[in-house]
Amino acid sequence: MSESENKIIVHSMVEVSVNPNHTAAFMSFSRPENGGMDITVERIMAALDEKNVSYGILHDDINLAVEQKRYDENICVAKWDMPKDGVDGSIKYFYNIESHAAPVENEHGIVDYKNLGVVRNITAGTPIAAITLPTEGEPGKDITGRVVMQKKGVPVKVNVGKGTSLINDGKEIIAAIDGNLVYKNGAFQIDETLVINGDVDVSSGNIDFIGAVTVKGSVFEGFRVTSKRDININGSVNGAELSADGNINIKIGSINSQIECKGDVKLGFCENTKIRAEGSVESASFVGGEVFADKKIIASGKGVIMGGKYTALDGIEASVIGSEKYAKTLITLGNNAVLSEERDRLEKQIAELEDKADQLGKMLVTLNELSKKAKLSPEREQLKTEALRNRLKMQSEVKKSKVRISEIDDTLQLTQNLSVACKRVMYPGVTLRINACVLQVNAATNHARATVENGEIVFKPL
Repeated sequence: MSESENKIIVHSMVEVSVNPNHTAAFMSFSRPENGGMDITVERIMAALDEKNVSYGILHDDINLAVEQKRYDENICVAKWDMPKDGVDGSIKYFYNIESHAAPVENEHGIVDYKNLGVVRNITAGTPIAAITLPTEGEPGKDITGRVVMQKKGVPVKVNVGKGTSLINDGKEIIAAIDGNLVYKNGAFQIDETLVINGDVDVSSGNIDFIGAVTVKGSVFEGFRVTSKRDININGSVNGAELSADGNINIKIGSINSQIECKGDVKLGFCENTKIRAEGSVESASFVGGEVFADKKIIASGKGVIMGGKYTALDGIEASVIGSEKYAKTLITLGNNAVLSEERDRLEKQIAELEDKADQLGKMLVTLNELSKKAKLSPEREQLKTEALRNRLKMQSEVKKSKVRISEIDDTLQLTQNLSVACKRVMYPGVTLRINACVLQVNAATNHARATVENGEIVFKPL
Protein backbone atom coordinates (compact mmCIF):
# COMPACT_ATOMS: atom_id res chain seq x y z
CA MET A 1 0.00 0.00 0.00
CA SER A 2 1.37 3.40 -0.97
CA GLU A 3 2.02 6.24 1.48
CA SER A 4 -0.79 8.30 -0.03
CA GLU A 5 -3.20 5.48 0.42
CA ASN A 6 -2.30 5.38 4.17
CA LYS A 7 -3.26 9.12 4.76
CA ILE A 8 -6.59 9.84 6.45
CA ILE A 9 -8.94 12.31 4.76
CA VAL A 10 -9.95 15.11 7.16
CA HIS A 11 -12.79 17.44 6.27
CA SER A 12 -12.95 21.07 7.47
CA MET A 13 -14.96 21.31 10.68
CA VAL A 14 -16.76 24.40 12.17
CA GLU A 15 -17.25 25.17 15.84
CA VAL A 16 -19.69 27.84 17.08
CA SER A 17 -19.57 29.39 20.55
CA VAL A 18 -22.24 31.71 22.05
CA ASN A 19 -21.77 34.26 24.85
CA PRO A 20 -23.67 33.41 28.03
CA ASN A 21 -25.91 36.49 27.66
CA HIS A 22 -26.52 35.70 23.98
CA THR A 23 -25.09 38.97 22.77
CA ALA A 24 -22.60 37.51 20.27
CA ALA A 25 -21.63 34.30 18.51
CA PHE A 26 -18.19 33.27 17.23
CA MET A 27 -17.00 30.55 14.89
CA SER A 28 -13.77 28.84 14.02
CA PHE A 29 -13.28 26.35 11.18
CA SER A 30 -10.35 24.01 10.60
CA ARG A 31 -8.20 23.40 7.53
CA PRO A 32 -9.17 20.29 5.54
CA GLU A 33 -6.47 17.61 5.03
CA ASN A 34 -5.67 14.96 2.46
CA GLY A 35 -8.34 16.12 0.04
CA GLY A 36 -11.05 16.61 2.63
CA MET A 37 -14.02 18.90 1.95
CA ASP A 38 -13.55 22.59 2.65
CA ILE A 39 -15.98 24.54 4.83
CA THR A 40 -19.13 25.97 3.23
CA VAL A 41 -21.53 28.75 4.19
CA GLU A 42 -24.29 26.21 4.37
CA ARG A 43 -22.44 24.15 6.98
CA ILE A 44 -21.76 27.30 9.04
CA MET A 45 -25.44 28.30 8.93
CA ALA A 46 -26.41 24.79 10.02
CA ALA A 47 -23.99 25.07 12.98
CA LEU A 48 -25.51 28.43 13.98
CA ASP A 49 -28.98 26.95 13.79
CA GLU A 50 -27.92 24.16 16.12
CA LYS A 51 -26.91 26.86 18.65
CA ASN A 52 -30.27 28.65 18.19
CA VAL A 53 -28.57 31.68 16.62
CA SER A 54 -31.21 33.27 14.42
CA TYR A 55 -30.78 37.07 14.75
CA GLY A 56 -28.02 39.51 13.96
CA ILE A 57 -26.14 37.05 11.76
CA LEU A 58 -23.24 38.72 9.92
CA HIS A 59 -23.72 37.12 6.51
CA ASP A 60 -21.12 39.27 4.74
CA ASP A 61 -18.48 38.44 7.31
CA ILE A 62 -19.26 34.70 7.02
CA ASN A 63 -19.06 34.76 3.22
CA LEU A 64 -15.78 36.66 3.30
CA ALA A 65 -14.24 34.32 5.87
CA VAL A 66 -15.14 31.28 3.75
CA GLU A 67 -13.84 32.94 0.60
CA GLN A 68 -10.54 33.93 2.25
CA LYS A 69 -10.18 30.52 3.94
CA ARG A 70 -9.54 32.06 7.33
CA TYR A 71 -8.77 28.80 9.08
CA ASP A 72 -8.43 28.54 12.85
CA GLU A 73 -9.48 32.19 13.51
CA ASN A 74 -12.06 33.20 16.06
CA ILE A 75 -14.54 35.14 13.91
CA CYS A 76 -17.64 36.99 15.13
CA VAL A 77 -20.62 35.78 13.10
CA ALA A 78 -23.58 37.28 14.99
CA LYS A 79 -24.22 40.39 17.14
CA TRP A 80 -27.19 41.46 19.13
CA ASP A 81 -29.01 44.76 18.78
CA MET A 82 -28.19 46.48 22.04
CA PRO A 83 -31.20 48.20 23.63
CA LYS A 84 -31.00 52.02 23.59
CA ASP A 85 -31.64 53.24 27.09
CA GLY A 86 -33.79 56.34 27.50
CA VAL A 87 -32.24 59.66 28.60
CA ASP A 88 -33.23 61.02 31.99
CA GLY A 89 -35.12 64.31 32.05
CA SER A 90 -33.26 67.49 33.04
CA ILE A 91 -33.99 71.08 33.95
CA LYS A 92 -32.06 74.21 33.03
CA TYR A 93 -32.64 77.31 35.13
CA PHE A 94 -32.15 80.72 33.58
CA TYR A 95 -31.50 82.29 36.99
CA ASN A 96 -29.05 81.47 39.76
CA ILE A 97 -30.58 79.50 42.57
CA GLU A 98 -28.38 81.21 45.13
CA SER A 99 -28.73 84.96 45.54
CA HIS A 100 -26.19 87.05 47.43
CA ALA A 101 -26.34 90.77 48.17
CA ALA A 102 -23.36 92.34 46.42
CA PRO A 103 -22.72 95.56 44.47
CA VAL A 104 -23.83 95.26 40.86
CA GLU A 105 -21.43 96.06 38.03
CA ASN A 106 -22.89 97.53 34.86
CA GLU A 107 -21.83 96.85 31.26
CA HIS A 108 -19.22 99.61 31.47
CA GLY A 109 -17.52 98.02 34.46
CA ILE A 110 -18.80 100.66 36.90
CA VAL A 111 -19.83 99.27 40.27
CA ASP A 112 -22.98 100.68 41.87
CA TYR A 113 -22.47 100.25 45.60
CA LYS A 114 -26.08 101.22 46.30
CA ASN A 115 -27.43 98.48 44.05
CA LEU A 116 -26.86 95.20 45.86
CA GLY A 117 -29.03 93.03 43.62
CA VAL A 118 -31.46 92.30 46.46
CA VAL A 119 -34.39 92.43 44.05
CA ARG A 120 -34.82 90.24 40.97
CA ASN A 121 -37.66 91.84 39.04
CA ILE A 122 -39.49 89.53 36.68
CA THR A 123 -42.55 90.11 34.52
CA ALA A 124 -45.36 87.68 33.75
CA GLY A 125 -44.51 85.40 30.84
CA THR A 126 -40.75 85.49 31.37
CA PRO A 127 -39.13 82.00 31.09
CA ILE A 128 -37.60 80.75 34.35
CA ALA A 129 -36.55 77.23 33.38
CA ALA A 130 -36.49 74.89 30.40
CA ILE A 131 -37.33 71.23 31.08
CA THR A 132 -36.15 68.33 28.95
CA LEU A 133 -38.54 65.41 29.17
CA PRO A 134 -37.15 61.85 29.53
CA THR A 135 -36.98 59.62 26.46
CA GLU A 136 -38.36 56.09 26.26
CA GLY A 137 -35.38 54.56 24.47
CA GLU A 138 -35.70 51.48 22.24
CA PRO A 139 -35.69 47.74 23.06
CA GLY A 140 -33.03 45.48 21.57
CA LYS A 141 -32.79 41.79 20.52
CA ASP A 142 -30.26 39.13 21.43
CA ILE A 143 -28.90 36.68 18.83
CA THR A 144 -31.65 34.17 19.59
CA GLY A 145 -34.27 36.75 18.58
CA ARG A 146 -35.44 37.41 22.14
CA VAL A 147 -36.46 41.03 22.91
CA VAL A 148 -34.22 42.74 25.48
CA MET A 149 -35.94 45.66 27.21
CA GLN A 150 -34.24 49.01 27.55
CA LYS A 151 -33.99 51.24 30.64
CA LYS A 152 -36.45 54.07 30.32
CA GLY A 153 -35.46 57.66 31.17
CA VAL A 154 -36.51 59.04 34.56
CA PRO A 155 -38.36 62.39 34.70
CA VAL A 156 -36.56 65.20 36.51
CA LYS A 157 -38.21 66.38 39.69
CA VAL A 158 -39.93 69.69 38.97
CA ASN A 159 -41.28 71.92 41.72
CA VAL A 160 -43.56 74.72 40.57
CA GLY A 161 -43.53 77.53 43.10
CA LYS A 162 -46.06 80.24 43.92
CA GLY A 163 -46.54 82.71 41.11
CA THR A 164 -45.06 80.45 38.41
CA SER A 165 -46.66 78.15 35.84
CA LEU A 166 -45.68 74.91 34.10
CA ILE A 167 -46.56 75.23 30.40
CA ASN A 168 -45.76 73.83 26.96
CA ASP A 169 -46.65 70.25 27.91
CA GLY A 170 -44.43 70.38 30.95
CA LYS A 171 -41.38 71.69 29.10
CA GLU A 172 -41.18 75.20 30.50
CA ILE A 173 -41.65 77.13 33.74
CA ILE A 174 -42.60 80.78 33.35
CA ALA A 175 -43.53 83.69 35.60
CA ALA A 176 -47.30 83.88 35.99
CA ILE A 177 -47.22 87.29 37.69
CA ASP A 178 -44.97 90.32 38.06
CA GLY A 179 -42.82 90.35 41.15
CA ASN A 180 -39.58 89.41 42.89
CA LEU A 181 -38.06 86.08 41.85
CA VAL A 182 -36.75 84.08 44.81
CA TYR A 183 -35.71 80.46 45.35
CA LYS A 184 -37.36 78.86 48.39
CA ASN A 185 -38.01 75.29 49.47
CA GLY A 186 -36.61 73.78 46.29
CA ALA A 187 -38.49 75.98 43.83
CA PHE A 188 -38.48 79.41 42.27
CA GLN A 189 -41.41 81.51 43.37
CA ILE A 190 -42.55 85.07 42.77
CA ASP A 191 -43.51 87.45 45.54
CA GLU A 192 -45.81 90.28 44.51
CA THR A 193 -44.81 92.25 47.61
CA LEU A 194 -41.19 92.87 48.55
CA VAL A 195 -40.71 92.99 52.31
CA ILE A 196 -37.58 94.64 53.71
CA ASN A 197 -37.45 93.38 57.28
CA GLY A 198 -35.14 96.16 58.42
CA ASP A 199 -34.04 99.52 57.04
CA VAL A 200 -33.22 100.66 53.55
CA ASP A 201 -29.56 101.55 54.00
CA VAL A 202 -26.14 100.15 53.15
CA SER A 203 -27.33 96.66 54.09
CA SER A 204 -30.07 96.61 51.44
CA GLY A 205 -29.02 99.23 48.92
CA ASN A 206 -31.53 101.04 46.73
CA ILE A 207 -34.82 99.24 46.07
CA ASP A 208 -36.34 99.22 42.58
CA PHE A 209 -39.24 96.79 42.46
CA ILE A 210 -41.94 95.95 39.96
CA GLY A 211 -44.46 95.19 42.73
CA ALA A 212 -45.43 96.63 46.12
CA VAL A 213 -42.74 97.39 48.71
CA THR A 214 -43.07 97.19 52.48
CA VAL A 215 -40.20 98.51 54.61
CA LYS A 216 -40.52 97.49 58.23
CA GLY A 217 -37.85 99.97 59.27
CA SER A 218 -36.88 103.36 57.83
CA VAL A 219 -35.34 104.71 54.64
CA PHE A 220 -32.10 106.56 55.28
CA GLU A 221 -30.25 109.42 53.64
CA GLY A 222 -29.01 108.93 50.12
CA PHE A 223 -31.11 105.85 49.38
CA ARG A 224 -34.04 105.38 47.03
CA VAL A 225 -37.14 103.17 46.92
CA THR A 226 -39.02 102.78 43.63
CA SER A 227 -42.15 100.70 43.10
CA LYS A 228 -44.59 100.04 40.27
CA ARG A 229 -47.29 99.66 42.92
CA ASP A 230 -47.54 100.84 46.55
CA ILE A 231 -44.83 101.73 49.05
CA ASN A 232 -45.45 101.27 52.77
CA ILE A 233 -42.85 102.50 55.29
CA ASN A 234 -43.33 101.54 58.95
CA GLY A 235 -40.66 103.95 60.08
CA SER A 236 -39.55 107.31 58.68
CA VAL A 237 -37.90 108.67 55.55
CA ASN A 238 -34.89 110.92 56.02
CA GLY A 239 -33.00 112.49 53.12
CA ALA A 240 -34.23 109.81 50.75
CA GLU A 241 -36.25 109.45 47.54
CA LEU A 242 -39.52 107.54 47.07
CA SER A 243 -41.31 106.94 43.78
CA ALA A 244 -44.41 104.79 43.26
CA ASP A 245 -47.02 104.15 40.59
CA GLY A 246 -49.52 103.49 43.38
CA ASN A 247 -49.92 104.96 46.88
CA ILE A 248 -47.23 105.84 49.42
CA ASN A 249 -47.77 105.47 53.17
CA ILE A 250 -45.16 106.55 55.73
CA LYS A 251 -46.19 105.73 59.27
CA ILE A 252 -43.90 108.15 61.12
CA GLY A 253 -43.01 110.86 58.64
CA SER A 254 -40.56 112.40 56.20
CA ILE A 255 -37.67 114.87 56.54
CA ASN A 256 -35.64 116.45 53.72
CA SER A 257 -36.84 113.93 51.17
CA GLN A 258 -38.40 113.76 47.72
CA ILE A 259 -41.61 111.82 47.15
CA GLU A 260 -43.45 111.23 43.89
CA CYS A 261 -46.41 108.96 43.20
CA LYS A 262 -49.37 108.41 40.91
CA GLY A 263 -51.71 107.72 43.79
CA ASP A 264 -52.18 109.19 47.29
CA VAL A 265 -49.49 110.05 49.82
CA LYS A 266 -50.16 109.67 53.55
CA LEU A 267 -47.54 110.33 56.19
CA GLY A 268 -47.34 111.13 59.91
CA PHE A 269 -45.49 114.41 59.44
CA CYS A 270 -43.90 116.18 56.50
CA GLU A 271 -40.88 118.40 57.08
CA ASN A 272 -38.84 120.13 54.35
CA THR A 273 -39.97 117.49 51.90
CA LYS A 274 -40.89 117.86 48.25
CA ILE A 275 -43.98 115.86 47.28
CA ARG A 276 -45.76 115.50 43.97
CA ALA A 277 -48.83 113.25 43.83
CA GLU A 278 -51.49 112.59 41.24
CA GLY A 279 -53.90 111.87 44.10
CA SER A 280 -54.21 113.56 47.51
CA VAL A 281 -51.56 114.23 50.16
CA GLU A 282 -52.40 113.86 53.86
CA SER A 283 -50.28 114.51 56.94
CA ALA A 284 -50.69 115.71 60.52
CA SER A 285 -48.28 118.55 59.80
CA PHE A 286 -46.59 120.16 56.83
CA VAL A 287 -43.54 122.28 57.65
CA GLY A 288 -41.32 124.06 55.15
CA GLY A 289 -42.08 121.73 52.28
CA GLU A 290 -43.13 121.94 48.66
CA VAL A 291 -46.23 119.84 48.00
CA PHE A 292 -48.24 119.44 44.80
CA ALA A 293 -51.42 117.33 44.67
CA ASP A 294 -53.68 116.79 41.68
CA LYS A 295 -56.51 116.33 44.20
CA LYS A 296 -56.39 117.57 47.82
CA ILE A 297 -53.88 118.51 50.47
CA ILE A 298 -55.24 117.53 53.88
CA ALA A 299 -53.60 118.46 57.19
CA SER A 300 -55.35 116.04 59.55
CA GLY A 301 -54.89 115.55 63.30
CA LYS A 302 -52.93 118.59 64.46
CA GLY A 303 -53.62 119.91 61.01
CA VAL A 304 -50.68 122.29 60.58
CA ILE A 305 -49.44 123.80 57.33
CA MET A 306 -46.54 126.11 58.12
CA GLY A 307 -43.91 127.54 55.81
CA GLY A 308 -43.31 126.38 52.26
CA LYS A 309 -45.33 126.07 49.10
CA TYR A 310 -48.50 124.00 48.77
CA THR A 311 -50.47 123.48 45.56
CA ALA A 312 -53.64 121.45 45.14
CA LEU A 313 -56.13 121.30 42.29
CA ASP A 314 -59.25 120.24 44.25
CA GLY A 315 -58.98 121.70 47.75
CA ILE A 316 -56.89 122.28 50.87
CA GLU A 317 -57.96 121.52 54.46
CA ALA A 318 -56.08 122.34 57.66
CA SER A 319 -56.55 123.47 61.26
CA VAL A 320 -53.67 125.94 61.26
CA ILE A 321 -52.11 127.63 58.23
CA GLY A 322 -48.99 129.73 58.77
CA SER A 323 -47.53 130.56 62.19
CA GLU A 324 -47.41 133.25 64.83
CA LYS A 325 -43.93 134.13 63.54
CA TYR A 326 -45.39 134.88 60.12
CA ALA A 327 -43.73 131.94 58.40
CA LYS A 328 -43.91 132.54 54.67
CA THR A 329 -46.52 130.08 53.41
CA LEU A 330 -47.78 130.04 49.84
CA ILE A 331 -51.12 128.30 49.25
CA THR A 332 -52.07 127.72 45.61
CA LEU A 333 -55.42 126.22 44.77
CA GLY A 334 -56.99 125.15 41.50
CA ASN A 335 -55.81 124.51 38.00
CA ASN A 336 -56.32 128.16 37.14
CA ALA A 337 -54.02 129.07 39.99
CA VAL A 338 -51.37 126.76 38.62
CA LEU A 339 -51.82 128.31 35.22
CA SER A 340 -51.48 131.77 36.74
CA GLU A 341 -48.15 130.76 38.21
CA GLU A 342 -47.09 129.46 34.82
CA ARG A 343 -48.19 132.75 33.24
CA ASP A 344 -46.08 134.73 35.72
CA ARG A 345 -43.04 132.58 34.94
CA LEU A 346 -43.56 133.00 31.20
CA GLU A 347 -43.84 136.79 31.47
CA LYS A 348 -40.61 136.92 33.44
CA GLN A 349 -38.95 134.63 30.90
CA ILE A 350 -40.17 136.79 28.00
CA ALA A 351 -38.73 139.92 29.62
CA GLU A 352 -35.34 138.25 30.08
CA LEU A 353 -35.27 136.87 26.52
CA GLU A 354 -36.30 140.20 24.98
CA ASP A 355 -33.57 141.99 26.94
CA LYS A 356 -30.94 139.49 25.73
CA ALA A 357 -32.26 139.63 22.17
CA ASP A 358 -32.04 143.44 22.29
CA GLN A 359 -28.41 143.27 23.38
CA LEU A 360 -27.62 140.84 20.57
CA GLY A 361 -29.38 143.19 18.14
CA LYS A 362 -27.14 146.05 19.20
CA MET A 363 -24.09 143.82 18.75
CA LEU A 364 -25.22 142.90 15.24
CA VAL A 365 -25.68 146.60 14.33
CA THR A 366 -22.13 147.32 15.50
CA LEU A 367 -20.68 144.37 13.57
CA ASN A 368 -22.58 145.35 10.41
CA GLU A 369 -21.22 148.90 10.63
CA LEU A 370 -17.68 147.54 11.01
CA SER A 371 -18.13 145.23 8.01
CA LYS A 372 -18.94 148.24 5.81
CA LYS A 373 -15.57 149.75 6.61
CA ALA A 374 -13.43 146.62 6.39
CA LYS A 375 -13.71 142.88 6.10
CA LEU A 376 -14.41 141.31 9.47
CA SER A 377 -11.90 138.90 10.97
CA PRO A 378 -12.88 135.20 11.08
CA GLU A 379 -13.44 135.52 14.84
CA ARG A 380 -15.84 138.44 14.39
CA GLU A 381 -17.63 136.70 11.52
CA GLN A 382 -18.14 133.72 13.83
CA LEU A 383 -19.37 136.05 16.57
CA LYS A 384 -21.82 137.64 14.14
CA THR A 385 -23.16 134.25 13.03
CA GLU A 386 -23.62 133.04 16.61
CA ALA A 387 -25.30 136.30 17.62
CA LEU A 388 -27.74 136.10 14.72
CA ARG A 389 -28.53 132.44 15.41
CA ASN A 390 -29.11 133.02 19.14
CA ARG A 391 -31.24 136.14 18.51
CA LEU A 392 -33.50 134.21 16.12
CA LYS A 393 -33.77 131.38 18.62
CA MET A 394 -34.74 133.76 21.41
CA GLN A 395 -37.32 135.48 19.23
CA SER A 396 -38.84 132.10 18.46
CA GLU A 397 -39.02 131.22 22.16
CA VAL A 398 -40.64 134.56 22.94
CA LYS A 399 -43.25 133.94 20.25
CA LYS A 400 -44.06 130.48 21.67
CA SER A 401 -44.32 131.86 25.19
CA LYS A 402 -46.72 134.60 24.10
CA VAL A 403 -48.91 132.01 22.38
CA ARG A 404 -48.95 129.97 25.58
CA ILE A 405 -49.88 133.07 27.62
CA SER A 406 -52.79 133.68 25.27
CA GLU A 407 -53.97 130.09 25.82
CA ILE A 408 -53.67 130.52 29.60
CA ASP A 409 -55.65 133.79 29.49
CA ASP A 410 -58.47 132.01 27.70
CA THR A 411 -58.47 129.23 30.30
CA LEU A 412 -58.35 131.68 33.20
CA GLN A 413 -61.71 133.04 32.15
CA LEU A 414 -63.17 129.85 33.60
CA THR A 415 -63.80 129.63 37.36
CA GLN A 416 -63.78 126.73 39.77
CA ASN A 417 -65.72 126.33 42.99
CA LEU A 418 -62.69 125.84 45.22
CA SER A 419 -61.84 126.79 48.80
CA VAL A 420 -59.18 126.60 51.47
CA ALA A 421 -60.71 125.41 54.75
CA CYS A 422 -58.96 126.52 57.96
CA LYS A 423 -60.60 125.04 61.06
CA ARG A 424 -58.68 127.14 63.65
CA VAL A 425 -56.50 129.98 62.47
CA MET A 426 -54.75 131.33 59.38
CA TYR A 427 -51.84 133.65 60.23
CA PRO A 428 -50.32 136.64 58.46
CA GLY A 429 -47.46 135.63 56.20
CA VAL A 430 -49.76 133.35 54.22
CA THR A 431 -50.31 134.07 50.54
CA LEU A 432 -53.45 132.62 49.01
CA ARG A 433 -53.80 132.09 45.29
CA ILE A 434 -57.13 130.66 44.15
CA ASN A 435 -57.61 130.48 40.42
CA ALA A 436 -56.32 133.82 39.14
CA CYS A 437 -56.89 135.66 42.43
CA VAL A 438 -54.19 136.41 44.99
CA LEU A 439 -54.54 137.53 48.62
CA GLN A 440 -51.89 138.38 51.19
CA VAL A 441 -53.23 137.50 54.64
CA ASN A 442 -52.47 140.47 56.90
CA ALA A 443 -54.43 139.52 59.99
CA ALA A 444 -55.08 136.27 61.82
CA THR A 445 -58.33 134.75 60.58
CA ASN A 446 -60.18 132.15 62.65
CA HIS A 447 -62.49 129.31 61.62
CA ALA A 448 -62.81 130.43 58.02
CA ARG A 449 -63.02 129.15 54.50
CA ALA A 450 -61.27 131.14 51.78
CA THR A 451 -63.03 131.14 48.43
CA VAL A 452 -63.52 133.32 45.36
CA GLU A 453 -66.47 135.64 44.93
CA ASN A 454 -66.84 138.40 42.33
CA GLY A 455 -63.24 138.03 41.25
CA GLU A 456 -61.61 138.27 44.68
CA ILE A 457 -60.74 135.99 47.60
CA VAL A 458 -63.05 136.31 50.58
CA PHE A 459 -63.32 134.54 53.94
CA LYS A 460 -66.48 132.84 55.07
CA PRO A 461 -67.08 131.24 58.44
CA LEU A 462 -66.89 127.46 58.64
